[in-house]
Amino acid sequence: MVLKELLSLWHDDSALDETFRRFDEMIISAKEMFSLSTTFLISDDNPDGTGKQLSKMDGKLNTLQQVIRRDIITHISVQGTGDMVPSLMLTSIIKDAERIGDYCKNIHEVARKASYINTDPLFPDLVEMRAKILIWFDQTKRSFDRQDRELAENTREEAYLHEKSCDRLLWDLASDNKGRNAVAAALMLRFFKRVAAHLGNICSSVVQPLDKIDYYDLSEKEEA
Repeated sequence: MVLKELLSLWHDDSALDETFRRFDEMIISAKEMFSLSTTFLISDDNPDGTGKQLSKMDGKLNTLQQVIRRDIITHISVQGTGDMVPSLMLTSIIKDAERIGDYCKNIHEVARKASYINTDPLFPDLVEMRAKILIWFDQTKRSFDRQDRELAENTREEAYLHEKSCDRLLWDLASDNKGRNAVAAALMLRFFKRVAAHLGNICSSVVQPLDKIDYYDLSEKEEA
């Protein structure tokens, strides 16, 4: 059973609504962190000035994760184990949202150390990836809120293909140093890939049973 079917069996609608509200807040905060940590790609802003703000935002993400965990534990203690599977699923996806915050801090760290990354041949690719990922944040939130299988599947596939594109560019860098900021560009690609992957994991909860969350095989879809 996928999340939508499991949640239809949830024993406390008010608790579920509050959990969803807090999870929405996590996705919104994660998007704000990603946008802020990558602003240097589209402006001349100095990334040095955003570190404290990102740390504060990350603290909010961590707090929301902890509150949702406590809510789930309290819910199970009151309602019993009947909601155990959807509870486990929710616990899994809030971790994906929380991890995005960590990668945003990693991106900011690279930006601070690589002041000339805008001269790298891969810079236009990074700018394009940033724009796509910001769209995927919105699509992920909408697909989860509405339990929209089609949107979730499409977003997951786009994110998966993005991950593969990042891998190809990374291997190109390994075989042929394409610029003076090759290491910084490689790290940035890796972190962009992980942000997209975590958004894809959240989308997978809409279309996959618990045991298959976080896994995606495009070949299975092509064979279907």
